[in-house]
Amino acid sequence: MDDIHFTPEQVASRSGIAQVDKDVRHWLVRLPIAERLDFLKQLWPLNYRYTLKLLQAAQLPRQENEDMFRHWLRTGQHNTAQELIKRLEPVLGEKNFWKIASQEVVTPVMWEFLNYYGGGRLGSQVDGK
Repeated sequence: MDDIHFTPEQVASRSGIAQVDKDVRHWLVRLPIAERLDFLKQLWPLNYRYTLKLLQAAQLPRQENEDMFRHWLRTGQHNTAQELIKRLEPVLGEKNFWKIASQEVVTPVMWEFLNYYGGGRLGSQVDGK
């Protein structure tokens, strides 16, 4: 398996539950951090749900997880909001997730979706400033 190399295009149609997905996760963890981040950024527009599942397994340092979250908030589409909450809130911690989300400049539609799927927590972060 040491000679296996996955590309974002190869795994873009994956769901995260097949045996090959385990191979992708193991391969990803063995990459240097910068390559893991690059792979995830390339995969994001192809399959954001799978990208978030891989991020959970990627064993990235906290700062890289936070930076990736910020990047996706700024560049992501509003339809990613629910999955961002579902997958990254456990990784970053609830308080930290909502703190970062409230500080990032996002589109009005992304803000509305985050607030809606977050049960109003984004609005309460803004009000609590």
